[in-house]
Amino acid sequence: MDILNEFENIGDATHIEKKFVISNKQHDQIELDQINKDREILKIVLSHYAIRNNFQFHVKSFCHREYLVACLDKNYSWMMRASRNGQTSQFIIRRLGDTHTCDLELRFKYQRQATATIIADIIKNKYTNIKTKYTVADIIRDMKHDYKVQLKYNKTWRSMEKVQEIVRGSNVSFKVGEDGCFLYVFVALNASMKGWPHCIPVVIIDGTFLKSAHRGTLFVAATQDAGGKIFPLEFTVVNSENDESWDWFLTSSDMLID
Repeated sequence: MDILNEFENIGDATHIEKKFVISNKQHDQIELDQINKDREILKIVLSHYAIRNNFQFHVKSFCHREYLVACLDKNYSWMMRASRNGQTSQFIIRRLGDTHTCDLELRFKYQRQATATIIADIIKNKYTNIKTKYTVADIIRDMKHDYKVQLKYNKTWRSMEKVQEIVRGSNVSFKVGEDGCFLYVFVALNASMKGWPHCIPVVIIDGTFLKSAHRGTLFVAATQDAGGKIFPLEFTVVNSENDESWDWFLTSSDMLID
């Protein structure tokens, strides 16, 4: 029987109480009949589950109606099949194998589910304090100790960049000239972006010459908060003040201040 048709015949159980639907990406269990908010949540939950339980899987089918994975072992000692819950975006685990017979070498070698995005999700709590210093070496050490996962330097660095973007959310962009020399850098801090909707909707921009060894010009956009205090929104350092540099600064600002 066509597996997709089989799933459609299960029924249109579209009304599920919200408290039973898994939306936490780090939910610690994979169970039969488990209802997940959507396919992406299930995918991430499953990756976390595989890392914690030291096994690897590969995807056999991944579409808008079905998600089928099996153990990396060629004998498929473990498998999971999920499908959509009627016309909703929810995915229900319909079939689940609960044992692993794959050998230890396969289970503990390079963990394919430990992507940079998943690692970032695991370590993000380490970066909630701006003063925290959690280095690449720290990540490699803790992932090996806590999850038995061996990480390479490049992937670990990408994970650290991703988690800093997720937690701290600053927007940074830069531009160099055709000769590779510095032209502009634009910075908008996460706190400024979150605070802007609560400020007086008037923006003041200004520029000043920098007197450091590298010279250049600083452009700043600021407003006032509810208490009448100056609230910086974003800033740009440019090689020199001219029409092109002002245009680049204002264009970058337009993407954040709406």
